[in-house]
Amino acid sequence: MLKSTPPRAPSLYIHVPFCTSKCGYCAFNSFSGLDSLKDAYVEALIVDLKDSLKSTPVLSSIFIGGGTPNTLEPKHYEYIFNTIATHTTSAQNIEITLEANPDLITKEWCKTLRALGANRLSLGVQSFFADKLRFLQREHSQQDIFKALEIAHTCGFNHLSIDLIYNTPLDMPARLKAECMQANTLPIDHLSAYSLTLEDNTRLAKSTAPSALLNADSTLQNILKDLGFTPYEVSNYAKPYQVQHNLGYWAGCEYLGCGAGAVGRMGKERFYKQKYVLAYIKDPLKRRIEHLSDQDLEFERLFLGLRCVLGVELKGLDPKKTQTLVEEEKCKISNQRLVACDFFLADEIALWLT
Repeated sequence: MLKSTPPRAPSLYIHVPFCTSKCGYCAFNSFSGLDSLKDAYVEALIVDLKDSLKSTPVLSSIFIGGGTPNTLEPKHYEYIFNTIATHTTSAQNIEITLEANPDLITKEWCKTLRALGANRLSLGVQSFFADKLRFLQREHSQQDIFKALEIAHTCGFNHLSIDLIYNTPLDMPARLKAECMQANTLPIDHLSAYSLTLEDNTRLAKSTAPSALLNADSTLQNILKDLGFTPYEVSNYAKPYQVQHNLGYWAGCEYLGCGAGAVGRMGKERFYKQKYVLAYIKDPLKRRIEHLSDQDLEFERLFLGLRCVLGVELKGLDPKKTQTLVEEEKCKISNQRLVACDFFLADEIALWLT
C-alpha cells in the first residue's frame, strides 16, 4: 500500500547553470562561457518562479544549486529573493541554502545574500591537496577555502558545509584521514562526501583509471565518525546539522524545480525544465512531464528512505522480508520504521523489498 506524502509544504530548488569552467568530473547541467546571458536568464527565471509558486503559498526550504550560484551578482539575487519573499513570510526561519565555489566568494556577495535571508552556504571544496584539485580540474587553492569560510562565517552564515570528493586515483587511507582532519578544523556543522563517479559525458571519464583503494566508503565513514561527523545519509554527515531540504527529498515530500534543467515533483507528476540555457530563456515555462505510478512512488519511497536515518514505515512492507532483514542485521526497527544498518546497501534492500 502506498504511503501518502508527509504533510509538509513543498521545497524549492533553483538552478544556476553558469560556471567559470567545467570541472573534469562534472556531469551536472552547467555551462561556461555564457556570462552574457545572465541577465536574460534571471529574467526568465523570474517568470518560471512566479508561475511555479502561484499555487504554493508557503515553502518549507529553498536550495540554490548549480552550476556555480555565486557567479550571479548580488543584484540578481535581490531580484530573485524579492520574487520569492511572499512565500517565506510565514516561515521566517526556513533553511535557505546556496552552493558556492571558494575562489569566487566575496564579502559583498555574502553580506547581500545573508541580508536577503540566506542562512546556509555549501562550499565545493572537493579536496585540500593541490595535486588532487588539479586532477579534478578545480580552479581554487587551499588558501581560497580558508578565506572563503572565514568571510562567510564573519558575514553571519549560521550553517556552513563543505563537499569533499574521495575514491580518486590519488587517494589512500592516510590522505583521506588528513583531508578529514583538515575539515574538522573548519567552522562547519555539516559535510558531504561523494565517491568519484565518472559518467560518459565527463572529460575525466576518457583518461582516468578506476581507484585501487579498497573499501573507500567504509574507510572514509569510519574516519569521519571518529572525528564527530555523524552519517545520516549515504553521502552526508552532520556535525550536528542535518540539512532540512535534503531530508524533505528523502522523506518523499513534494518539491518545485525552477531554472534550466531543474526537476520538480508534485503529486504523481515529475516535471523537467528545458536543459539548455538559450532554450530556457526563450520559453522558461516549457517542461516535460513524467507521470508516475503508485509503484514508481513506492520504490522511490523505499530507496530514498533506506539511504538515510529516516528509514521507511513498516506499514505495507512484507513482514517476512522485514524480519529476515532484521535477523541478518541488514536493518533495524526504530519507531515503527525500518532503517538500514548500512546506508550504502539501500538500493539493494529496496529492490529486494519490491
